[in-house]
Amino acid sequence: MPWKKYLLLPQLLSYAARAPRDPAKAWDRFWSGIRRTGNHGEVLWDTEDPREIEEILKRVTTHFAVDLPVIDIGCGNGRFSRLLAAQYPKVVGLDVSSHAIEMAREESAGIENLSFHVADVSVPYALRWLVDELGEANAFMRGVLHVLDPKRRAVAIENMRDVLGARGVLYLSESSIDGDPLDHMVLQGATPTYMPEPVRRVVAAGVRPPSRFGDAEVRQYFPGAAWEILESGPTVMYTLPLRTPDEIEALPSYFALVRRRG
Repeated sequence: MPWKKYLLLPQLLSYAARAPRDPAKAWDRFWSGIRRTGNHGEVLWDTEDPREIEEILKRVTTHFAVDLPVIDIGCGNGRFSRLLAAQYPKVVGLDVSSHAIEMAREESAGIENLSFHVADVSVPYALRWLVDELGEANAFMRGVLHVLDPKRRAVAIENMRDVLGARGVLYLSESSIDGDPLDHMVLQGATPTYMPEPVRRVVAAGVRPPSRFGDAEVRQYFPGAAWEILESGPTVMYTLPLRTPDEIEALPSYFALVRRRG
């Protein structure tokens, strides 16, 4: 029954009382505890599922300018940065967590056209240095906007607008689950007495719960007067097993490819 989701609140409040209030500190706290990545790792969203990889490559190669660099925003341990580096001349991965960037560098050793830097895209003018260094670029973002509050979302999108320039294209994919963050957690296996470990790690770190980011949100934050939506629609992001030991979970999501007007 829908009311049962509210029985999750005592667990969530307990974790919240011990968590940092600063989102950057929460993300660094999360990544500082990670020792394993990939399908058998500890990072909820870091899977190597070929279904999602094939869909992403098909979409970005259709719309990204092949001669432009790519900026991977919220790169984490660099899973998709490495994927993109095989397709584009230069890739720069950005993450708010220094521990994530350290892991990304370790896992990407030897890839010469790939670099990583600490940066908070939700802070005003955070990417001006990158614009000066790269000029216009494509941008890739998987699962970032759905954990930002409305004010930080708007700032992040303005920063990305600067990065894209006249020819760059932004690819985004975000979770798009009907309901509120509690419904999201129920879908991912949380109960009043149990929370799957990959989910628990995120909650315990103090990361903001995800909210729905679907068609309505894309059109709200990328209005037609300023942005052109090249392609968009429902998709799936895959996460670690939550209900069984081995079965990768399919998370209802939404994708869009957009570019600036003017």
